[in-house]
Amino acid sequence: MSKPKLSPPVIRQLIILAACRLAEPVSLTSVSPYLYYMVESFGVPHEEIPFYVGITFACFSFAQFLTGIFWGRVSDRFGRKPTMLMGLSGSLLFILIFGFSTTLPMAIFARCSSGLVNGNVGILRTMVAEMVPQRELQPRAFSVMPMIWTTGSILGPAIGGFLADPVTNHPNWFKGEPPAFLKKFPFCLPNLVSAALLVCGLSAGALFLKETLETKKNEPDRGRQIGKKIIEFFSQSPQHRTDMLDETTSLLADSSSRTDGEVNFPPEVLKDSAPPPLMQAFTFQSTVNIIVYCSICLHTITFDQLLPVFMSYPREDTPRQGLKFAGGFAMPSYTIGFFYTVYGIVGMFLQFFVFPPVVNALGPLRTLWCCSLVFPVIYFLAPFTLLLPRDHQHLVLFFLLFARGVSSIFSFPCSTILLTNSSPSLRLLGTLNGIAVALGALSKGMGPAIGGLAFTLGQKTGYGILPWFLLSGITTLCILPLVFLVEGEASPNNKPMQGVEGDEVGPLAK
Repeated sequence: MSKPKLSPPVIRQLIILAACRLAEPVSLTSVSPYLYYMVESFGVPHEEIPFYVGITFACFSFAQFLTGIFWGRVSDRFGRKPTMLMGLSGSLLFILIFGFSTTLPMAIFARCSSGLVNGNVGILRTMVAEMVPQRELQPRAFSVMPMIWTTGSILGPAIGGFLADPVTNHPNWFKGEPPAFLKKFPFCLPNLVSAALLVCGLSAGALFLKETLETKKNEPDRGRQIGKKIIEFFSQSPQHRTDMLDETTSLLADSSSRTDGEVNFPPEVLKDSAPPPLMQAFTFQSTVNIIVYCSICLHTITFDQLLPVFMSYPREDTPRQGLKFAGGFAMPSYTIGFFYTVYGIVGMFLQFFVFPPVVNALGPLRTLWCCSLVFPVIYFLAPFTLLLPRDHQHLVLFFLLFARGVSSIFSFPCSTILLTNSSPSLRLLGTLNGIAVALGALSKGMGPAIGGLAFTLGQKTGYGILPWFLLSGITTLCILPLVFLVEGEASPNNKPMQGVEGDEVGPLAK
């Protein structure tokens, strides 16, 4: 018997979803190579820069925590697609404000606002689950969005490291006096590129993405109707193109027309389109899965914030006294960007070609266990790279970054699969993912804030190991909830059981 494969229509929709997703990791990760220097440009005292880098990094996630559940509920009620497009539009506006920030409060405001309007992580995850309900296809399907994140982690640091402050980093680009706006806004270029990618994602989603919420998927979609006309326009003769322009103009004026094959839901279905009560999302297994997901968010984002600061921080010439040593690698932003780009290229290959067969062989739970045991060791070893001979420091640091990256690349989709399969109801899937994103965002906010404070304290006291040992200890404690996880026999989409009010529920909803 041949192995089941994703159908071409599903593959096309996943590609469109990937186009919508790509711009966000690019915009988020592009700040890593230059955020230290951006905060420094605002006139922040040298010893306080790591703390404010942590705050700027964390405020996006804190804000996302406040609205994550709200956007999940909105998507369960009004549809995945419109909610996601609103998030992309908000991200576009505030990434531009961030790029043209001239003060620290302005930059923090832009990051906070971007987090408030964006709950797309949970919505995208829900759409993948609704597109691909078959359990045997989940590892491949759920590897797509993390692979896009990995692709973004390649492009983002490369763009940020290469384009940030071109007047200082690339004076040879300019013949004569550099443009005045680049002097006033030295970090605008990477954000303009991110904004362009967001426009592309927003356009692709509006024109070609299908709604996946069952009670909304057959409602009129003017954007897809126009997208269909655009495709037909470029595939027809010039005479047909003229006729189709007239049809498209008529279509813009009439939002009640439907695409071929679309039908109305029965009135009783539309009448009961509201999702079940919020508290029904919390079963024992879904709650433990949320805790596990939040713990992964906590330590991975903290490491992602600490490492670029560690790379950027000036070297300390004070002799080592036991565990008392401090300083960093004093790397320029373009070197940091190169580090992350190489790591991202390797990670993308592993995500798409290695992750699915590994998870099919071991299962998501065993894979998650293996990865979780690696994290504390990596975090513990990170500060000791400073004590190595300078010829070996960069190589060992990259190895640690790579090992942590592989574990992270495998952990997130495994956690997502387990969380999805623990959903007590199909109608609560968006809400459950919204809860996970909101609480995960809180973890992502707490981690960098605490990490930045610990890094600053460690440098002031001379114990640069402080944030890394703290992170390693917290990550060790985060392994404990895995003991309570159970790998379900089927997803709620694939092997339904009767639940509250006739809803389909998964086998773990007990």
